Amino acid sequence: MLSLLRAVRSDIFCYEGRQLPSLFLLGAQKCATSSLATQLFEEWGVSRGAPFHDGHQWSDSKEHHFFDDEARTPKGLSYYAKSFNHCGDFTVDATPNYFFPDPFNNKAIDHIANMYGRERIERTTFAVLLCDPIQRAQSAWYHFHFDKSFRTMVSGFHGVFNHGPYSDLIWKIGRYDEYINQALRRFGSLVIIPAPLYFQNARETISKLLDHANQRNPGGVRPKFTNEWQHAVRPPRENSHRHPKLKDDINNNDGVNLAKYYNASICGVYSYVYGHYDRVTVIPYRPSGNFVRFLETSPVLQAQPASCRYLPGATATHPAPAPSINPTSTKKLEQNSECQSWCDKRWHCGGNNGIVKACQGCSFCR
Repeated sequence: MLSLLRAVRSDIFCYEGRQLPSLFLLGAQKCATSSLATQLFEEWGVSRGAPFHDGHQWSDSKEHHFFDDEARTPKGLSYYAKSFNHCGDFTVDATPNYFFPDPFNNKAIDHIANMYGRERIERTTFAVLLCDPIQRAQSAWYHFHFDKSFRTMVSGFHGVFNHGPYSDLIWKIGRYDEYINQALRRFGSLVIIPAPLYFQNARETISKLLDHANQRNPGGVRPKFTNEWQHAVRPPRENSHRHPKLKDDINNNDGVNLAKYYNASICGVYSYVYGHYDRVTVIPYRPSGNFVRFLETSPVLQAQPASCRYLPGATATHPAPAPSINPTSTKKLEQNSECQSWCDKRWHCGGNNGIVKACQGCSFCR
């Protein structure tokens, strides 16, 4: 008992008697974050938090909505800590809005980095569940709207956000590479969980996620003991809504336009997953075989696969050539959204040989 008390007192996540989370499930919204969080709480001994009752943005035991709420954030870490259990319980914040683009997330990633400080950040696990961005958008649409079909909303989409106040966000959330870049810049490391692998084996995914969190925070608080038989292999369906199959809910031309819209972003994510980034951990493992294109599981994206450089085991059906870039036109490259997916920070933006000429104008290299 004395050793336990000493461990609690020395735990940097024990703040004013409350256990700050050493694990964040940042998003992405509508990519099964609720299912994973439910399993953590009900099967793996992770303690639920408590909602705020302050009249501001909605919150609950899973989604604390502190760092993305401009009314709560100024109240500081003491106020945030009150939404968690007393010291000694392993806690998690699974607010997917933290993985939203600015200004919708109130600069949440910056707030987390600033309030937690360097030592806590280095010992915290930040994870994101990523799924097919068009399927994600459809799921999000039916989560918030019941009066109009996804097909009607997306009809005529040509890269111009003109379908109402939520439509800017409904598309932008799926450009995951932008927020991965931001998270790596502020946190230094990130865990990427391909949603299809989680769906295939939730037990293995969560086990490796918690092992990773324990390694990041050695000597820290651990989840309560649970038996293996409690750990389901198939995840539950949480916070899901009935809607048509995507292939029956989108016009062909609109699907082609959306595939083009997400092409560069998909390649950007694949470059993080397959490009040997030391700061990115893929859990439960780097996808292979049929799961290589884990962001392209919908018929829409399978019919228009992204042409990406980092795709192991590419086949004739799903080729993976590098995007065409003119090495002599760095100005053109700066304006080309494909530069982020082609110019790899490790090999082309520096490394041992200096920046590759074709990437000198790419903002991804700065």
